[in-house]
Order: sequence, then structure tokens, then C-alpha cells
Amino acid sequence: MKTLILLLFTISALAAPRGFDRRGFYLHGAWVMDYPFSVRTWQRADFARMFRLLHRLGFNTVMIWPGAENAPMPLSPEDSSVLRGYRPVIDDAHRASLECWITYCPDVIARDGIRATPWPARSLYHWMTTIHISDPASGPAYLRHRAEVLRLFDNADGFVVIDGDPGGYPGAPVSEYLRILDSDQAAVPGKLIIPWIWSGWGRLIDKAGFWKEPVAPYVRATLEALKARPGRPLEIMPGRSHREDWANGRANIEIAEQLGLIPRSTLMVYEAIEFEPTPPAAVLQFDLIRSNLRQESRLAPAARGVFGNAQQPVMVLPNLYFFARASRDLAYLERSDAGVLADLAAEVGGDAAVLVPAWSCLELPLEKLPAALPTRLRSMKLAGTLAADLPGGPARYVQILAAQVDSRRKLLAAVAREPRTGAEAAAGLSAGAAALVQWWKVHHYVAAGVGTDPFAWSFVHPSQVRLLKKYAALCSDFGPQIQQEAARQLAARGLLSESEARQRLAELASK
Repeated sequence: MKTLILLLFTISALAAPRGFDRRGFYLHGAWVMDYPFSVRTWQRADFARMFRLLHRLGFNTVMIWPGAENAPMPLSPEDSSVLRGYRPVIDDAHRASLECWITYCPDVIARDGIRATPWPARSLYHWMTTIHISDPASGPAYLRHRAEVLRLFDNADGFVVIDGDPGGYPGAPVSEYLRILDSDQAAVPGKLIIPWIWSGWGRLIDKAGFWKEPVAPYVRATLEALKARPGRPLEIMPGRSHREDWANGRANIEIAEQLGLIPRSTLMVYEAIEFEPTPPAAVLQFDLIRSNLRQESRLAPAARGVFGNAQQPVMVLPNLYFFARASRDLAYLERSDAGVLADLAAEVGGDAAVLVPAWSCLELPLEKLPAALPTRLRSMKLAGTLAADLPGGPARYVQILAAQVDSRRKLLAAVAREPRTGAEAAAGLSAGAAALVQWWKVHHYVAAGVGTDPFAWSFVHPSQVRLLKKYAALCSDFGPQIQQEAARQLAARGLLSESEARQRLAELASK
């Protein structure tokens, strides 16, 4: 009997879902936000803390986008010095027992005019131009520049080259993508050069929509060309969207599997941890993480690993935590939302009764968010094993979380009931708008902006704007003067000028 029990236990253990061998996280450094939300604002010590956090969570690989595309040709001594500053950052990743990959987009680079902008304020999407490798006037010079940049990071373990978004251009032949990969390999011999299969090299991208044309024919052509190269690539990164009906869906992984490339693949599960681009917000995406990892779990024994990503890891710490635990041990996918949040609260060393509603604040009604919650958060000291390595530090983290909860409570209170008078309408509209502008002033997210951009509703999470827009529609019954009075009250708070306030409130009232 004991032998039978032992045999059954062994079979059960072998059948239990294990995790992915490589578990990676991508630190996306392109979007403009304040410290510590944006990776581009971090100093070496911030990266070192993040690396330790990732290691504690169970990751063993990190990928960084330093934004080297912001260095125009020719490479200036000043830009070279900035980029060389990532060498000790890469060393710190190694000290935290992480492999470190660097991503550098192909065919795109900033125009020369960006030089006048200090490096931390440079916005690639504002200055970006595309190079055609086949153009004898610019292609060879670009490849030389690219090689010079890559050698600045040659202590990294691998270099990831996306097939677009950004990069490439409509109609670009696969041979140009292969030429870039070969040039990169020659620049950093012996290092992994990892094609990131994402949007389809050479696919038509027009104003009708980035994902309008199917990616599959382009992805298949690229993967077939890569497969035909004996011994290379050593690793590829087929990426999928968080939903099958969104962007590239799951096409890239499906094609990689059809071509027998999963054993050479690290799967990029994009946007499961955080949708991108999006303003910083306490959004829980446990269901997305569950559905994505469950779907890819059957590939875990064969695939080299899995990656998640976030443009800012501060507000999505619970998602990062859940993804880390579940990708390491797929059985953790069955943990309830409440259980995951309780586990995280214990590991950061804080009161779950305070942290759990704070992390869930964008999902909760006003009555589930006590008035004292922001104050209790601000006075909290996190003492768990994960706390010291939170981005920006544990004290800053709880202040940020308190500001998000405060904004949510004030918004819900402002729009709690239908206005009965014009005075109530103006007061509710101005108070709700103030709640959202105040939160924006904590993070100053401006997407592809340059950092000095005026406030816009697109800089606030859409779920919160929808609430205020719905309330603004109710206020319209009292006439246009309500907007004017609400704008005056909003300006009196010192958050926006009166003309700005009028324009923003008019946008809320528009269909």
C-alpha cells in the first residue's frame, strides 16, 4: 500500500503544472512620465532595486529599452556617455542573478534636431525618422552607427530586435531584417541576437489603423527565413497580444509552433501585466494573466521561457507579482484574487486591510473606500522582504498609492448622485475634474509627448474619464453656463488656468 501511495504521489507531482524555465520582465523606457513611474527617469540605484525585486519575485531575465534610438547620427560624445552609463546597470542586473537583454529597434532613429533636448526629456516618437537599409546614401552609415551603439552595451547577454512597432517600413524585404541581425551579430560577436516577432516585418501600416492588415503572411515569411539559416537564431521571441481579438492576437506564437520553433522561443505575453500605452493607474489584470498563461501553459515544457512587460511597474505591482508567481508555478494561477493580494501584502509587510482595497480602488464603489484609507496608507511603513526594493522606495510607494485612492474617492464622491441644481452640477463637475487633474500632477504622463504638454483627458485612465463624462452629460441639462462656472471653480483650485479648464470641460461635454 505504501508503495502504491508513493507511486501515485510521484505521478501526481510529475503531472503537476510546472512553470517556464526562463521568466523575464521587460522594462519599457519610451513613454514620458515623472519619477518613479517612468523607467527613463531612473538612476542606477533605482535599476538595482528593481533588479533585486525581480529576482525576489522569481524572474531570472530582464530586458531594458534604453532608448538608444534617441541618439542621432553621428553618435556624439555626450550621447555616447549617456548610453555607456547603462554598462554598470547591466552589471547590477548580473549581480541580482538576472540575465540582461537590451532592445534596440531597427531602421528608426531620432532626427538631428533632438540634440538640443536633454537626454531625459527626449521623445523618440516626436523626433523619429525611418532609415531604409537598402539606401546606399543612409543604410551603411546607419549600420555603422548601430554597431557603435551596440558595442557600448556589449556586457549584456542578448540584444532583442523587434520586427516593427517601431521599426521597419511598408514593403521592406525580409532580407533587410536579416541584414540588420547579421550586422548586430558582427558588432557583438558571441552574444544572443534575438528577433522579436511582433508586427510583421514590411507590413503596410497606414492611417486606417496600425493592425488593419493581417500580420500572419509577414510573420510566416520572416520566421521561415530565420529557420532556413542554419544554427541561427539561437533564440526568438514571438509575441502575442493580451487578447486574441486584439492587435496581432496569438498569430505569431501559432506560426512559430507550426514551424517547429517553440523550442527556440521565449514567448512575449504582451500587455497581460499592463496595457500599453496607458496612464499610470491601479488596474488589476489578474484575469488576463490567468487566461494568457493558461493558454500558453501547454508550451511551457518545450518553450525556452515567457516574458511579461510594463511601461511603469509602480501602479501595477500586484499584476507583476501575480505574473511572476504564476509563470514560475502554473498552479498559482488557481489562487483567488483575494488570496494573491493577501500574499503580496504579507510580502511587502503591510496591513492587508489597508493595502487590498487600495490596490483594488479602481474597481470598488465609494462605500468600500473608507474616508480614512488615504491617511492610513500615508502613515504605513512597509517592512516586508519586497518593500525595500519597490521602485522609488517603500515610503514613496505608499504616498503614490494614497494619492490614487484619494483621487478615486473624490471622483466617486463628486459624481455620486444626479445634480438637482445648477450649483450642484458645477460643484460636482469641478470637483470630479480636480480629482483627475490632481492625480495627473502626481505622475505627469504625456504618452508620446515631450514632457511640457498641457493636461489632456487622454493622460488619465479612460475608466475614470468615462465616469466624469457621464456626469458632464447630466450637467448639460442646466445649460452652458454650468461649464463656465465649473471652469472658474477649477481654476480657483490652482490646477488649470480658466481658459484651459473651459476647453477641457467642453471636451467632456462633446459626444
